[in-house]
Amino acid sequence: MQHIHSKTKLLNPTSQNIKVAVEALHSGDVIGMPTETVYGLAGNALNDEAIAKIFFYKSRPSFDPLIVHVAEDLKSCEKLAQAQLINIGAMTPAQIQTADKLMELFWPGPLTLIFPKHAQISDLVTSSLDTIGLRSPAHPVAQEILKQSTLPLAAPSANQFGRISPTKAEHVLSELGEHLNYCVEGGECSVGLESTICSVNAAGEVMILRPGGISEEALKNALGVLFKGMHSELGLPAIAAHSPMAPGLLESHYAPRKPMLRIAEILSSESLELLKTKILKAYLNHEKVAVLSPYVLNREARLKFSKLFGEVEFHYLAEADNDSLNGAHTLFSKLRELDQNDSNLILCELPTSSKGLWPAIRDRLTRASQVLK
Repeated sequence: MQHIHSKTKLLNPTSQNIKVAVEALHSGDVIGMPTETVYGLAGNALNDEAIAKIFFYKSRPSFDPLIVHVAEDLKSCEKLAQAQLINIGAMTPAQIQTADKLMELFWPGPLTLIFPKHAQISDLVTSSLDTIGLRSPAHPVAQEILKQSTLPLAAPSANQFGRISPTKAEHVLSELGEHLNYCVEGGECSVGLESTICSVNAAGEVMILRPGGISEEALKNALGVLFKGMHSELGLPAIAAHSPMAPGLLESHYAPRKPMLRIAEILSSESLELLKTKILKAYLNHEKVAVLSPYVLNREARLKFSKLFGEVEFHYLAEADNDSLNGAHTLFSKLRELDQNDSNLILCELPTSSKGLWPAIRDRLTRASQVLK
């Protein structure tokens, strides 16, 4: 199957087609690959030519490091060191113990761990950092490709840099179809949100560098006092835009092409009036407004929008605030839908819940939207 505006051949994950994908990877080509989080643009992490293609096809700046994906059978520091991916000699026993525990509990799955990198890993992959982000994806197709290729695969999201992450193969074809020869079909991504990225310090303590598909509660339950929460210096807009410590930390990311504005935390009539004044001042078209809320807005809140804006349509990520898994699963496909419909402007409300995956959803919506001043 081939997308109408694409040269990419969509491969169903048969054994023969997996072999075609693996051969492409060994030849230095890059492919679209499904994972449980989002579709990745996968290339041999040990091949500088393949890594250069990833950056070029995505229009990704070279200072933004790539996550490298590994097969499930490498889920220990010792095995990663034997595979010449990490420098285990630069790790303390406490670091190794904690990292091994995290891999045992959460790999394969949406957790990326930061390790001291092995000398054979190219600076192109890590943006000249002396660390590397590794994860083992939970998608069976991704695992089969990793297993058969025996390669570590750099695989950032398969979309144009800074834009909405792809959760279906058709998204990959629409974003990168002019570049890719192959994309392996793996269905809709089950998680729909990128991995949680964690660092482990010399004392074996863990901090989140980027919230994602593994919740803070899950990490806290697994680690107890060793879990130290979110890295305090990585909150927006503190992260230096030119030197991220890990992928996905740039201030503007995951964004639709049409304007998307954040709504004030408290949905008062006064705050919405002020927002409309700013919209008018910025000359933004607001004939048809799409309102994106984490969960269903009540009638009173909907009426406030309808009084201010002529034509308003309401969209939700989940039915209620206890359904963050569905919110994450829906997020990027909903953003893509809103970017392609006939609305002129998107107004988004950020989730306030700190439970489940809502903090990760809040992070993505914050980076995808802007505040009018």
